Amino acid sequence: MRAVFALLVVAVMASGCAVPVAAGLEEAEANRVVVALDHAGVDAAKEADPQVEGRFRVSVPRDDAARALATMADEQLPRTRPRGVLDATDKGALVPSQAAEHAALVAGLAGELERSLANIDGVLAARVHLNLPVRELLRDAPPPKPTASVLVEHRGATPPIALESIQRLVAGGAPLVSPADVAVVFVAHPARAPGLRSELAHVGPITVARASLMTLKLALGALVVVVLALAAATLALWSRLGRLRREADAMPAASAQRSVAPAPMRAPGPPSARPPGYGGP
Repeated sequence: MRAVFALLVVAVMASGCAVPVAAGLEEAEANRVVVALDHAGVDAAKEADPQVEGRFRVSVPRDDAARALATMADEQLPRTRPRGVLDATDKGALVPSQAAEHAALVAGLAGELERSLANIDGVLAARVHLNLPVRELLRDAPPPKPTASVLVEHRGATPPIALESIQRLVAGGAPLVSPADVAVVFVAHPARAPGLRSELAHVGPITVARASLMTLKLALGALVVVVLALAAATLALWSRLGRLRREADAMPAASAQRSVAPAPMRAPGPPSARPPGYGGP
């Protein structure tokens, strides 16, 4: 009975095997991947990453792994985390030069701006290039004017954020850069169409409508119970038939043994106990 149940459990688990398609993600990025895959009609599940503490991974059914990877590539997911100011300035030489410190600061500011733009809904990727010249004290000529350029890749024909808003954002984050000196380039990607199977769900190799998912699970559970009951009844019947067969085989042997056994000898009683007409001595 336990062996049959274990086999059934293994079969159900094998039929619904899931594979991870992204790991080591922050929770916000994992949620973004799950939403994109769900929109494409792929059942995705977010769970704690057993390899990295505090991080998450996204798993999909094995049959949908290829479609999930294609969707993630199209959506440029998962996104790389831009370097911030602290990330850029906490490493380097023991005594960094003024140029190295300035370059690290500029890279950190650009990373912070990229992170802010990437968090806007509809933005697939953002790159910020800052041109912040260093003022040289020994030169009388003023340094070149600080400028910035921004590349924004977005989904759909209409940008999710206005050009003026990006200019104000970059000018506010980069010192001495005016909004008019911020060049913005938009790159549009085709709007994603809903997945053809967005209303479908998977239970192992079976694909059903999401509305019928619970019904299918209940039906499969009832089927498992029926199969277990039939297996238990079959085992009990088989055991009973074996016991009856052994009893039937033992009955002829017992009868034959009683038929060949000699009759017990009776000792002669006293003459007074013999019946009348007995002619013996």
